[in-house]
Amino acid sequence: MAEKDRTAKNLEAYNNVFADIVNGFLFDGRKVISEDDLIPAENESFFKADGNIRSQERDISKFWMNTNIKIALIGYENQSDIDKLMAMRVIGYDGANYKKQYIEAKNSKDKDRKCYPVVTLVIYFGKKEWKYEKNLHSCLDIPDDLLPFVNDYKMNFYSFNDMSSEQIEKFSSDFKIIAQFFNALNTGSDYHPTDQKMEHPEEVLDMIDVFSKDHRFRDEYNTINNRNKEGGISMCEIYDKILMEGEAKGRAEGKAEGRAEGKAEGKAEGMIEGMLITLVDLFKKGIITLQQAAEQAGMSIPEFQKCAGLYVSF
Repeated sequence: MAEKDRTAKNLEAYNNVFADIVNGFLFDGRKVISEDDLIPAENESFFKADGNIRSQERDISKFWMNTNIKIALIGYENQSDIDKLMAMRVIGYDGANYKKQYIEAKNSKDKDRKCYPVVTLVIYFGKKEWKYEKNLHSCLDIPDDLLPFVNDYKMNFYSFNDMSSEQIEKFSSDFKIIAQFFNALNTGSDYHPTDQKMEHPEEVLDMIDVFSKDHRFRDEYNTINNRNKEGGISMCEIYDKILMEGEAKGRAEGKAEGRAEGKAEGKAEGMIEGMLITLVDLFKKGIITLQQAAEQAGMSIPEFQKCAGLYVSF
């Protein structure tokens, strides 16, 4: 699990990928957030439990600043496993940051200081269907009388399993390559990679290698890259190479299997031929009748006569 988190963070930490994910999921592909508007944010926050100070860490988060909005905190949580209480984790992350802002605002000399919004995206990589609701109420056992007074909190939840090709096209960074791969992997649909050149190939292929356990993509990339390929490498090139090698291996195995089958068939044919010669010889010597010879061969009399005619004329 830690290795999966690490590989996902390594790719998403790039500003262009981070901005692309937010624009693709939240803004329908519109370029609302620019990579130049993002600055790093602390991922770790602290809380007190059982009398001890404990820490919790987001997968990745950044501040968004531009002329229209002074600041906002946007964070990701990458999930490969189902967590039915995920909404409580998300509100814990967001609440910790709001508490931090509250303390800073209270201690600020600027009495008109405004706090900033916090947004968390949950990106689900798993194959299994996420059957649980994606809000705080679903995690709680709330009496009906109390329900109107318990504030709900929903997750911004996104799964590769539910993504259409139109939705995937809303991304433009290397995350589009990730979305194409995991959508095909999780849904069992045909994989048709594009010729889009990878800007961060090491990070993309690390994710694919770790999450899918399919090492062919990394191996083929290393082979191509070692040839000092210029201009970047696409998943289409890597995948075509994998298919070509698979076809070559299949042809080789087919030839070997054909040779083995040919030997077996030749041996079987030789045994049948020898049996027929023996039965014909016994019949000619009067040791067995024609009917007995045909029965031993598992044939009708006309069939035996026809086959035996290849070796002796009656």
